Amino acid sequence: MRTLTLSEATLTEAVRLLEGNGPLEDGQAMRVGLGAEGGPMAQAAARAAALGERQGLQARLRHAAAAAPWVLLGLAAIVVLAGLALAGAVVDGNDRRINVMAALVALLGVHALTFVLWLLALLWPGAAGFGAVVGRLWIALTARLTLGRGAEGAALLQAALRLLERARLLPWVLGLASHTVWALSFVAALAALLFALAFRQYTLGWETTILAPEVFARWIDVLGVLPGWLGFPVPAAADLRAAPGPALPAATNGVLAWWLVGCVVVYGLLPRALAALACLLVWRWRRARLQPDAAAPYYRKLFARFDTLAPALVVDPDTHGADWHLARTSLAGQTQPTLAVIGFELPPELPWPPQPVPRAASLVRRIDGSAAERQELLQALMHVRPRVLLLACHAASSPDRGTERLLREALPLCGECRLWLAAAPQGSEPAAEEPAGAARWRRWLASTGLAEVHAFTEWGRATAGLEALADAPPANARGEAA
Repeated sequence: MRTLTLSEATLTEAVRLLEGNGPLEDGQAMRVGLGAEGGPMAQAAARAAALGERQGLQARLRHAAAAAPWVLLGLAAIVVLAGLALAGAVVDGNDRRINVMAALVALLGVHALTFVLWLLALLWPGAAGFGAVVGRLWIALTARLTLGRGAEGAALLQAALRLLERARLLPWVLGLASHTVWALSFVAALAALLFALAFRQYTLGWETTILAPEVFARWIDVLGVLPGWLGFPVPAAADLRAAPGPALPAATNGVLAWWLVGCVVVYGLLPRALAALACLLVWRWRRARLQPDAAAPYYRKLFARFDTLAPALVVDPDTHGADWHLARTSLAGQTQPTLAVIGFELPPELPWPPQPVPRAASLVRRIDGSAAERQELLQALMHVRPRVLLLACHAASSPDRGTERLLREALPLCGECRLWLAAAPQGSEPAAEEPAGAARWRRWLASTGLAEVHAFTEWGRATAGLEALADAPPANARGEAA
């Protein structure tokens, strides 16, 4: 069974949502779906594609797919500008003083809250967008700008969200957008912070009214552990505790500035970058799960409709004559260098016999499948014992019990059997494609144990090499010569 692409799955689910308000007229769409290969869901997708063209769904979906990256880029630009403004507010004071703890809270506070909420949302899929506000905003803006406000746009949006929820991918997709934007904002904020600290002189410290300086010293000491592992300078705990007040010694001022930069990198940029990478990996791992629920009542009814329209491959398959292989083996060496060309249940509009007929054809007959004609044909084949039996059948018809019985009874009486799948004449030009039903006949031959019967759709290929039969010696003569 073929796996649907994301666009196919979205269109199929969108059509299901649209038909929740009433079925759509789908006579032509059902015929299109019936001819699709890949299983029932592939047939449903082909039907949805035909209906989607009529409803304009494909155009809206293509527009949304093209605009989504640009919408995300626009959001990233807005957040980056906000990050630059935030960094400027942190470092731009008239007296050029920076309260390091207040700056850290301003830079990391909202990020930490939304990041924790996103982690919690992974445990509760129902709250998928809880910590991915930017991702939700991205989807909402893309839908508003590209899908429109009608029922079709709403169906496409809901279809995509439901597929993501069913595959448990919604928090990861929203997180990928949110983490990417946050990571870009941290890059911008760090660039602005480093630029300001590199070209202007600032005094770093902390100020408090109700807290003891020891509290800030302890927090600076604890938060500096991870940045210290990555090589960022960390103020010595003794220097922080020995400071007479919130102002730090000049020697410690530069170290504390690097501590602030290291904290933004370690607790801001790196978590968002790693989370974005994790979201991308999960998306690539699970995106094959983005399939409609085939067990839903809507799809079960649709599959049943396809089953009622599909032509039967075999009706009441014939199982008699299980020993035909043994009979075929025992008579295989008694054939004569002749050809039998038999037309079986062909429609009247097909000319008979087809031209050109090879010289070796000693038996050319057309039968309608009645018991009397079939028995007469078998008697003639037993008398002629042709080296090759060429059976012509109508390609658009369905193979049935009568066809299988004739093949099983005729195979022991010939050396080789070929099946020519004849199609109704379409003009003087050769057909560019195989006639309808040819693939069905080949599957039927394989499923009924008649794989040695080779099917051809062109008369020239079916009779290839048969002219030489007229000059070949009988099988028993060859055996005696050997």
